[in-house]
Amino acid sequence: MRVYLDNVAASGRVVGDLAPAAEMEAVREIERAHSTGTIKRVTSRESWREQERTEDPVKRAKLEAARGEVSVVATDHVVLGFSNLSTPQGTTAVNPMVTDIVDEALFNDLKSIGLHDSDARHLMYAVANACDRFVTLDPHFLDRRAALEARCPSLRIVRPSELAAELRSAPAQGGG
Repeated sequence: MRVYLDNVAASGRVVGDLAPAAEMEAVREIERAHSTGTIKRVTSRESWREQERTEDPVKRAKLEAARGEVSVVATDHVVLGFSNLSTPQGTTAVNPMVTDIVDEALFNDLKSIGLHDSDARHLMYAVANACDRFVTLDPHFLDRRAALEARCPSLRIVRPSELAAELRSAPAQGGG
């Protein structure tokens, strides 16, 4: 099972500040399931962008130091082409033109359901990367769960505690 951690869950696993305490314990269960190969948990560079806006410098440094602990999905940007730029030295540098919108139709649909741009990108990345579960405590997702799951039928939006309960009740299986 491929599990996408939104920024709330991805940051909470590092900082240990999720509330209620049962959700923090559930994140620890998800980590154990990943360590044993039961699941594969991922996030995206969108989490990194959100974490960079953290005002507490100690917390921000802790989040940055932990980036390598969670795999980043492969499809969270698209190279549209390249542009040539002249440098002051007269040489030409080739720069990629990149977008972070990998499925424009889905992105626009998610925004029309009421998600903000960054939240729409998170969910779009989870779908584009064949994730089975989207783990969050963010009410922007949870309050719209039925509509979002109807638009993204291959993905279930769950709280950490809901995924942990599902993992406890499921027969042992390999990660994906």
